[in-house]
Amino acid sequence: MSNIKTVLDETPFQTAGPFLHIGCLPNSVNIRGVIDQDLGSKPFVNKSYDNLITITGSVFDGDGQALDDIMLETWQSDENGLYSSESGFARFVPDNLTKKFYLHTVKPGFVYNFDGKIQSPHISISVSSRGLNMTLNTRIYFEGDDLTNDPLLSVVKKSRNDISSLVAKKIEEDIYLFDIFLQGDKETIFLDI
Repeated sequence: MSNIKTVLDETPFQTAGPFLHIGCLPNSVNIRGVIDQDLGSKPFVNKSYDNLITITGSVFDGDGQALDDIMLETWQSDENGLYSSESGFARFVPDNLTKKFYLHTVKPGFVYNFDGKIQSPHISISVSSRGLNMTLNTRIYFEGDDLTNDPLLSVVKKSRNDISSLVAKKIEEDIYLFDIFLQGDKETIFLDI
């Protein structure tokens, strides 16, 4: 017994697993009584529904199949381009039948970059899913907005020359479509942050 280990071996990385909804959004899967309201169920609690936009879409795997065992989280400014520690965060999952997600939020305003340059209105979004060892991060920009001088989009244009996977398409007056592709020819541009 002189060879007893004092340091344990590393365990394999754990992916998010299929139980993400239960731990993070119990009310969204009809598990009641754990918490009154899921964290991030409304990104702006004091805003009227009359002033909100809806972003809808699906998350697709490499085979083009829409997924429902994922969790999405967003962070954004308000309509004036201001961030707050009390609002702007949302957490949601796709519907398990339609595989579509819905985010009801304010359309963000222009915000200033750390160097003073103006960033186009955008929402930061992260994807957590079974099979991913880490969250994938990207941004949602909006069709119809001026995207020409956004610092991040300028870098993307220089390297890939196509920002379309980052732009939500306007399909109705206050409704935007934003699909996320994890792999394949339509793969969404993900950020290394």
